[in-house]
Amino acid sequence: MNPLQKLQQWWHDSLGDEEGPFDGDTPAWAVSLVIHVVVLLGLALAGLGEPPRTARSVTVIEAPLAADEEPELDLEPQEIAVSEEPQDASGAESEQSDAVAMSLAPTLSEVSVVPVEPAPDLVGDISLEPVDLQPTAQAIDAAVMVKGAVGVGTTGAAGAVDLLTDVIAQSLQQRPTVVCWVFDQSVSLSAQRQQIAARLDRVFDELGANRSSARRPELTNMVVAFGQGVAVVTPKPTGEVEEVVKAIASIPVDDSGAEMTFTAIRRTAEAARIFRTSSPKKNVMIVVFTDEVGNDQDKADDTTRYCQTLGIPVHVVGVPAPFGIAEVRMKYVEFDPKFQQDEQWAVIEQGPETLFPEVVRVRSGRFADDAIDSGFGPFSLSKLCADTGGIYFRVHANSGARGKVTNEMTAPMSSQLRYFFDPDVMRAYQPDYVSQAKLKQDLAANRAKQALVEAARKSVIEPMDSPDMVFPRKDEGALKNLLGEAQKTAARLQPKIDALYELLKSGQADRGRIQEKRWQAGYDLALGRVLAVKVRTDAYNLMLAQASLGMNFKNPKNDTWRLEASDEVKVGSATEKLAKQATELLERVVNDHPGTPWALLAAEELRTPLGYEWKEAFTDVNGVKPMAGNNPNVPNARADDKKKMLAPPKPRRDLKRL
Repeated sequence: MNPLQKLQQWWHDSLGDEEGPFDGDTPAWAVSLVIHVVVLLGLALAGLGEPPRTARSVTVIEAPLAADEEPELDLEPQEIAVSEEPQDASGAESEQSDAVAMSLAPTLSEVSVVPVEPAPDLVGDISLEPVDLQPTAQAIDAAVMVKGAVGVGTTGAAGAVDLLTDVIAQSLQQRPTVVCWVFDQSVSLSAQRQQIAARLDRVFDELGANRSSARRPELTNMVVAFGQGVAVVTPKPTGEVEEVVKAIASIPVDDSGAEMTFTAIRRTAEAARIFRTSSPKKNVMIVVFTDEVGNDQDKADDTTRYCQTLGIPVHVVGVPAPFGIAEVRMKYVEFDPKFQQDEQWAVIEQGPETLFPEVVRVRSGRFADDAIDSGFGPFSLSKLCADTGGIYFRVHANSGARGKVTNEMTAPMSSQLRYFFDPDVMRAYQPDYVSQAKLKQDLAANRAKQALVEAARKSVIEPMDSPDMVFPRKDEGALKNLLGEAQKTAARLQPKIDALYELLKSGQADRGRIQEKRWQAGYDLALGRVLAVKVRTDAYNLMLAQASLGMNFKNPKNDTWRLEASDEVKVGSATEKLAKQATELLERVVNDHPGTPWALLAAEELRTPLGYEWKEAFTDVNGVKPMAGNNPNVPNARADDKKKMLAPPKPRRDLKRL
């Protein structure tokens, strides 16, 4: 009996019905129902063979807000109520909206930039290239002193030390700090070292560290001296103020004339490395005092990278760089009584302010050979400060002067800089503190910049040295000989001037693409001055050539021709056109860059006329001249016998080893 028959039998026996649901046609649909139920159950149970895996749960814990942070409020539109009553506007909506909304920074720019600085605590073997951006804004805020500033001016090293007090205090607010005081041992800086040592008492007192290390235990100091060599003066870092002051005062004078500045900075950073790499980390800053560039500038880039890797800022208390030149005269007054005490002028290296030369040296005008302030420090030291986040302090006793500084006004032990410029104005003319490779790339991209640098590398332009301006006419032949000899002076100079003019002229097509004020002023000044010298030389030569063809005196009694400067150029349309171009370029520099070295030199160039004119005079060239000779009635000067009784003079110090 099959299962269906058994089910039918059970139905009849249990219920007594003769015909059940499985009789007749019923078995067909019942069989179908059973089969479908079995299939469905089989499908449902197919996935139950393996127990489901438990899904991993991830819990995200959000750090609580700091006490000084406020949560952001996400306001729905309906939560904002708008008052119909007039309100007092403030900020950018106030009456002074343009002034209030104006961005402020120590560097002027049409585009505001706020650079992001990396955390100084990240010390490792990986060195990141610094971002070459400083805060810039549409208006200058002179009260802001930022990291990497290179034009902070003071009238003395002691004043720079006072400014450093704030820098040290800011560092101490972050964590314990080690200050490395690095001193140049040269003769020229000897007097300043004593002043600085005396000033540090006041600095430490303001920092709360004076006379008691327990009052400020988080401040420690190292003293390093350098000249021909490098020496750590303090045996170990100390928090005792008296030890620091005594160590600085005890630094001996090194009269070798050598200054291994960057070697000293590198070795100081190596000695302080442990404070940046061991736990707990400390801030380290290096403060360098020097009055020259240094004899090891080839080590500047390596030193910079090493300090960057450790996160050590380097501050330099130095000197202003002379505009566009390397060497400048210094007013040296002897301090050692065993040497002569008279005033002397020594030549020392304090510049230039740029990596590549950017100033075409034209010796014309009232202060042709006089140095003027560049507004910045020497390039290598300034770039070191900018790249490590330090500050370059320019120290010169006459830095506040706004007129011409004479020799008498120049302070002892200061460089002979005739003019100084407002640092607020000069901020917009900062040199390019970039690598040599980057600067070469920038020059290659702009022919005007490249032409300026190439022209500046040429030797100094020497205009006609006291050209003949008076031509007596004894006879026609003698006059022509005088004119011919004078023309040779111009002929020797013309090829050099023409070559420089053609070089600068080749960059004119890219002049309009220059965006930086410094390069604009530099190119226009160079082309304007070279053109001015070219016009004067050409005009002089052409005026003599015209005279050699013959000229008649208006007054028959006159016998001498004089060549005098004139604002008008009357020797041909080509020269007149160049004269007009030179004037326009120089006037543009004066108008577009007021209060800068470029404007000063351009204005001086404009003071000298470009043309000449002939004037006639009577000098009696054919008259009888009195014979020169000794007058027998004048007695010979008697020897001063007192000099023989004086003590031998004291020796002079070798100025080349200052």
